[in-house]
Order: sequence, then C-alpha cells, then structure tokens
Amino acid sequence: MTAKNTSSKYRISVLLDLSKSSELVLTNAVQLAKTLNGSVEVFHVKPAADIVKRESQLSAIRTIYKDDRDTRSKMQDLIRSIEQEEGITLSYKLEYGNVKNRVRDYLALQKPDILVLGKRRAGFFGESITDFVINEININVLITGKDDKFHTFKDINLGVFGSGLRENGLEIIKDLKRDSEKPVRIFNIKGKVQLSEQEIHPLQKTVSYVFSEGANALDGLVSYVSRTNTQLLCVPKSQSKTLAFQTSPAKQVLRKANVPIFIMA
Repeated sequence: MTAKNTSSKYRISVLLDLSKSSELVLTNAVQLAKTLNGSVEVFHVKPAADIVKRESQLSAIRTIYKDDRDTRSKMQDLIRSIEQEEGITLSYKLEYGNVKNRVRDYLALQKPDILVLGKRRAGFFGESITDFVINEININVLITGKDDKFHTFKDINLGVFGSGLRENGLEIIKDLKRDSEKPVRIFNIKGKVQLSEQEIHPLQKTVSYVFSEGANALDGLVSYVSRTNTQLLCVPKSQSKTLAFQTSPAKQVLRKANVPIFIMA
C-alpha cells in the first residue's frame, strides 16, 4: 500500500468495482486531483457472501485468502499503470463485507473531500451504490459514465444546475476555474429552484439559462447542457432539502444528463 500525500488540499477517494470502466473512473479521479492539488485513494469492497457461499469455515478462509491475493494483485496492476502514466502516487484499501455498510464506515472514518465513482444502474434488490451514497451520505460526489474520460479538468466548460451552493462547493468550483477565462453556465428552472445574485456573484463570470417550469423543462435543460458543450454539471444537493432526493429535480437531472455530474454536498 502506498503512503498518502499529506500536503494535498483535497483528499479524493475512488470507489471502484474493478469492472471494465474502472481504469477510466480512476483516470478521471487522477486528472481531478492534478487540477485541485489532491491526493487519491482507491477503495474496493467485496461481498464476502458472494465468495464463500456455502463452504465450510476452513474452506471459506482459504477461498477468501486466495480472492484477497488475486484482487490485490489486480488493484496493484491497475494502480501501477496509472501511476507510471500520470506521475502520481496512489494508495488503496480492500475490504470484505456488506458493500453499503463498508462504504458508509470507510467514508465516516476517512472523511474524503470528494468521492469519485462510475454511474451504476439499480440492481434487482433496489438502489445502486451510487444512489445509496447520494441519498445517505453528505459528501461531494463526482459521477462519470462509461464514455466520460477527462484528459484534463483545466479550462473545463463548467455548468451549475439551480441554487444552494455552499462555501465548500464554491471553493471547489473556484479551484476548478482558477486558470480559466470561460464563464460558468448557470442552468435554472423558474419556479422550482431560484437563483439569487448573491449566490452566483462569487463565481464572477457566469451565463444564465432559465427554463419555464413545465413537464418538459428538465428535458430542455438537459438538451441545452449538451448544446452548450458543458463538460461537467455541478448539482448542489442542498436544493433538495424539502424533497426526497430520489424525486428531486437534481436526481432527475442525474438520470437524464449525458455528461458527468458533480453532486455538491
């Protein structure tokens, strides 16, 4: 396990499932870390029940030991290739158990500033781990799809949906836009989430797009996000205080948008 970088401004954790898209998700996290002066730690959880099944206790221990060795080797190979390519030091953790419980405990203990993960659909037994993190844990979350690869976050076309940016969210946006002259695009639905001058003033250069409330308002907003070549859409989670996040405009944008989403706690 590699030592952590204690001089970084942001601590970034990457929740990987070691699927085909894991390299892309980790690469995006590294590019974000380079722009924000952040450190990166990879976290992977395996459900122990899926490995041992109905084996005897001794056989189960042997199975877990072998799986642990094989999984660590796979993680180390992935991390080593990214470290060599990007010139950055990464650390990692591997745990076994209930995925949601292990993720909750890890985030409570490590307290990263940003969690990076891939977009996942809900399975047969309910919400995905993406939904779980957004619904249950107060943390900034970067969610990328299988085709979303950032070669760099510098000079990025950044958008913000709605209002409610807190100080922490504003600081991250300012750090992302530190060396860029491009304006931040503000997307809003009139009547649902109002945007005040005080909230957008700290961002200085902004361009606003306001859509009339209606059945197709979100579709129009999402379409404009793509048409304006917005590369990352920031969604303040705080605007959903009065609604269950599952049914909030922010959650619907997450479902509909075909660009990476940054849920800001």
